[in-house]
Amino acid sequence: RTGRTHQIRVHSKHLGNPVVGDRVYGPKKCPFNLEGQLLHAYSLTFTHPTTNEQMTFSCDLPEYFKKTLAKLKEI
Repeated sequence: RTGRTHQIRVHSKHLGNPVVGDRVYGPKKCPFNLEGQLLHAYSLTFTHPTTNEQMTFSCDLPEYFKKTLAKLKEI
């Protein structure tokens, strides 16, 4: 809703590194059957707006990322 994902996708394409799986800004032909874009933040840190506490959230790669990376390693 904020447009951040859109900005990342547009800038990545402009730099010559489009996001794999992006149907709008990514490669027109994608050799992988993806469930979404390969765009992921391992860790994000925010300052809580009320408590000013610094909060960090992290998440491992989604399974379809891991499968795609395994396929790329085979090439």
